[in-house]
Amino acid sequence: MAKATRTVDVPPALRPVVAAAAKNLATHLWGTQGPAWGTSFASLEELTAAISEQLGAHLLHQALQRQAEQPLPQPLQVCPACSGPLDEQPPEPRSVHTTVGTADWQEPARYCPRCRRAFFPSEQELGPGPD
Repeated sequence: MAKATRTVDVPPALRPVVAAAAKNLATHLWGTQGPAWGTSFASLEELTAAISEQLGAHLLHQALQRQAEQPLPQPLQVCPACSGPLDEQPPEPRSVHTTVGTADWQEPARYCPRCRRAFFPSEQELGPGPD
């Protein structure tokens, strides 16, 4: 039975960029002539999957790191519990296992001195507070 493939909606403006990147990778891997005769389809497929996973992990890392380096939007600059001002803390390393591998980046951290709660602005829920 054939394996169902997942459809991903790549924005039309990026399709030529992806095609150019694939052509560039193919040239770096095999030169302009392509893979040697006798190279199995399975080995080409495995290499393609490995490159796709690594590319996805790097793209996700870039997206998360660039997002974390942006100034926080106004709603995230106040404590979600007491609406008080937050103290900026040094960024902390964050690591998440994803479908394309592990994503690592430096997460902004904040602290509410009034509530005595530390949190990451990207996480919209607070942990348990003082009893």
